[in-house]
Parts: sequence; C-alpha cells; structure tokens
Amino acid sequence: MIEQNAGLIKKAQAGDLLAWESLLATVYPPALRQALALLRDGDLAEDAVQNALIKMHTHLHSLVEITAFSAWWRRIVTNEVYMILRLKQKETQGLDEGIFQQIGLAVDEMVVLRCELARALQLLPFDQQQVVIDVDLMGVSLLEVAGRNQIPLGTVKSRLFRAREKLQHELETFREGRKEKKTMDKTTQDTIAHDLTGLFYNYLDGTMNGAERARFELDLVGHPEWEKELRHHKDFLTLLHTLTGKMTLTSAEIMEKIQTVTAKIKDYEQIVDDTYFEQGSPQTLTTHTWFQTPDMYRIESHHPVLGEAVIVVRGIEVLSYMKDAKQAVKTKIGEGLKEQMGLDFADSLKLMAADKDSRPLGTEYVNGRPALHLQFNQKVDGKGDMVTHLWMDKDTWMPLVTELYNAGHELVQRKVVRELRLNQGLPDQLFNLLLPPDIEVQDKTKDKDIVQAIEEITLQEVQERMGEQPYLSEESKPCGVYQAKYQWIKMTSGEGGLLTQYFVPGDPLPKLNVTQSKFAHANLPPQLPLTPVGFDFAGEEVEGSYLEVSHKPIKGIIAWNHTDHYFTVSGDFDQKGLLFAISKLSLAGSHDKDE
Repeated sequence: MIEQNAGLIKKAQAGDLLAWESLLATVYPPALRQALALLRDGDLAEDAVQNALIKMHTHLHSLVEITAFSAWWRRIVTNEVYMILRLKQKETQGLDEGIFQQIGLAVDEMVVLRCELARALQLLPFDQQQVVIDVDLMGVSLLEVAGRNQIPLGTVKSRLFRAREKLQHELETFREGRKEKKTMDKTTQDTIAHDLTGLFYNYLDGTMNGAERARFELDLVGHPEWEKELRHHKDFLTLLHTLTGKMTLTSAEIMEKIQTVTAKIKDYEQIVDDTYFEQGSPQTLTTHTWFQTPDMYRIESHHPVLGEAVIVVRGIEVLSYMKDAKQAVKTKIGEGLKEQMGLDFADSLKLMAADKDSRPLGTEYVNGRPALHLQFNQKVDGKGDMVTHLWMDKDTWMPLVTELYNAGHELVQRKVVRELRLNQGLPDQLFNLLLPPDIEVQDKTKDKDIVQAIEEITLQEVQERMGEQPYLSEESKPCGVYQAKYQWIKMTSGEGGLLTQYFVPGDPLPKLNVTQSKFAHANLPPQLPLTPVGFDFAGEEVEGSYLEVSHKPIKGIIAWNHTDHYFTVSGDFDQKGLLFAISKLSLAGSHDKDE
C-alpha cells in the first residue's frame, strides 16, 4: 500500500489535484470507519473526517517521511474525533462545582466556552494544535508526544507553551465580552520572559525532576511576584482541562484500579437490561444475578417470549429451570461457555485489559454519575472484529453501560446495569434451587461430556468441521424465506454438532432450529408424552419422536436418527409445520446445483 501510494503522495504534495483525489479515495473509507468506531454516530463521523481531510490537504506538503503517511492521517482523524468528543458535549450535570468556583466560571457557561475553545483550537497553527490535542485533551505525556512525532522534547514544550498562551488569550478575550480582538499584553510579556513562562508550565505539568523542582520552589520563595503569574497559569490549565475533560489516567492505571476493586469482591448482586439489535427490532432481556466467591451464580430472568427462567451455577455444574415449560436440566459446562453466558460482570474488563489498543475517550455522565468512557476491540467467533464501548463509574470502577458494535459499526448489543450491590454477605441457600415436587430433573452430569462454548461459524467452516455436507433448508437460499445462522456445539470428547437457526428477516427470534450431529443431543423431557411419527427424509422412510411444547417460539420438536446421525427440528410450528420443514431439508451441495 505504501509503495503504491508513494507516487500519489509526492504528486499531491506538488499540487497535482488528480493525485490528491486518487489519494482521497484510498484514505476516506478507512478514515470514516475509524471515526465511526469512536463516535458511534454517522453524521458526527462525517464531520470529523471532513475536517481531517481539509487539514490533510492543507498540510500534506509538510509530511517528510512518505512511509509515515498512514500513521500521520490516522492521528489527524483521531484528533478531530477527540475534538468532537470533548468540546461539543452539552452535558454539565454532575460537574464539580468547587472547580468552577476556583476558576470563576459559572456552570451554565461551560457549553458556550467549550465551543469557543474549539474555535480557538482551529485557529492555532497545525503543529501547535496537534500537540494541544495530544497533551491537554488525550492526556499523552510530553515525552511520548516527542517520541511519536520524532521531534525533540524541547520542541514539544515550546509548541505547547505557545499554543496555551494563544488559547489563554482567546478565552480571556471571549470571557471579557469584547467584540474587538485585544493584542497580547506586551508589558506582561516583557516582565515575565518567555523562558520563565515555560518554567511555570514545566512545574505545573510535573515534567521537572526532583532537583529542578526543589530549585524552582526555592526561586519561587525569593520572587514573590511570581506567585500571581503562576496562579494565573494554574487557573488557566484548570479551566482548559475542565473544558477538555483531559484524561489523567493511562489504560494500565485504570486496569490496576479495576483489579484492586474486583479483588475485594466477595459477593455481588446486579440487575441488568440486555438489549439485542441484530435481528431487526430490539429485544430486551432483564436479568437478576447474584454471585458468591469462588464460583457460584444464580440468574433469574423473564424473557418477553420464553417466560421465567432460573439458572444456578456451582463450579461446572448448572441447574436450569424453565418455569412455564416445566422443564429442569442439570448438566456440566466449560469455562468458555460460562464466559459466553456473561455471568461475570468483570469479563468485559478482562477483555479490555487484553487489548493493548484500548483507549479512554473521556469522562461523561450516566444518570448524573461521572463515568469513564473506554473503547476496546475484541474478536467474536463468526462475527470478526467487534468494537466495545464501556462506561465505568469513576467512584466504584464498576461498569454502568456496555455497547457492542459490529464491523459495519452497527449497534449489536447494549447492556445497562440498573442496580449493583457489593459484599452484602449473601446466604449460601440462595444458590440452592428448590424445584416444585412435580418437576423431574434431567440429570446430564453423569455423562462424560462437558458442554463447551457455542461458536458462530461460516458455512465453509461447517463443511470443514463436519467433513461432509450438512443438511440445510432449501428456503434459506438467496431470495428464500429465511436467513441462516450457523453455530457449532463442541463437547469435551472432541465431537461437535451443528445448530442452524433460521430467521425471518426483521424477527429477533429464530423461526426454525435444525440440529445435526453424530451424538445424541435432543434432551427431550422424559416426563412429557412423546408421539411416534413417521416421515420421508433423504429419500428414506424414518421413525421419529414428536413433542408438543406449545410455548412460543418453540411449539414443537421432532427428533430422529438417520445413517448414524442424530437430527432435531424445532420451532414456531406444530407437527404438520415441522414435517413440512423437514421435507425442505437437503444436502448443502444440492443447493449449489439448483442455483
């Protein structure tokens, strides 16, 4: 890519408009994806990219290292995003009023002054603007900025000091309400030399070593006239960082705090609203979860369609009870499946710690509480790269809101913690599930197999894992009735089975489920009556068992065996509808021949 673009970059630097347009075509799509991943808003992302492209075009001639072009334009896009994130916020609820009193700023001035700061930043020379964004918005250290831009530390300091002086002048002029621009106070500049101003900022930014700091504080005692000017600069930095929401913690420091908090948790209780957006209209599931160390959970939920469910997890053993269906199953599950179930609220924090590119986006307010906004990446089976946005309470360091976006920057899932209580001393009996006397438990714990995490995979992966063509519904072909989703169920023995879910576009729940494997998987409740049923499958007459569930979205289930394989079909159909669905199943290879 670099070699291909090198010629275009050099031509564009020389003023070749066609070369710039060609370069723009290669930069715009990834730039928009980058902005969307951070802003989660198409219009704001377009604004950020448009501003970034203008700066790229204006300052492209200043790029010396052609090989640094990609990193150069990505930083410009990121900085434009941070300008929008920090300086166009309108929320003021929950801000520290003590800071506003210290700097003499009314809370209702906040939004207006942020807009003025954004305007003043745009007036700065490009190199000064980028340093201010790095240091005073994103919280990057001066040393890191110097290394990132391959320039001396002194140059970084000089650009930052000059930029701050100009911003201070612009904001003071604005607050004084003067319509005309006032000139820089030459008397102050003559009295307080430029190198002394730099010394003040070195002291306030904490970039002095111990000996330098001690020497400065001695000089400060000997020059009482410096106190007023030092206070003036300190108040400006307080104002600047209040307006920008400057990050003062690195990702590593944030993770250290999270680990300290979670290490002290003996038990917790939380109520969470999980909203899924993948299959059309949003579907929300509310869960009430209790946890006790080392590894016990109780989860109660009420699905708008499935009804009430209770799950108790003790180590690897799980007892699940579907109240409306009057079905209880006891089984063993692997650690991966436990993580997939989202039992532990700290799982998302562990993922963030594993992502070296996780980044803090600023401080925002969730229900009036100050929350740290973080963004990190994770890879999800069958879905590719996903972007997670996490808001954590800055007082307790607990997650408040989690949003998951797919590669197309579409919102897939939002998790909102409504209540969270820690270390209440939960009783042990809470983790014992008492069932009605008429409920018979299907005990699968005596089996050797442990149910592992379910993977979402592609059709090609299905064929590779099965070593043969799977049976698929002919109604899932292009322009068919259904959209298919393939999921792989793996057992500890190494065997695996395919669960194919068929969705009507726009519906959040599958209309039809087809499971096929070389091991028994039907799990039909023995206490419910089964009806023998005969039908034609793959050109042969087979005998199966039909179970009427009469509980949307599963009205019925048919299970059967064929050529050493086990099959199950279930869905929102009665016996006649399921038999019709079975008649539409055929080997995947035959689908290709029909098309």
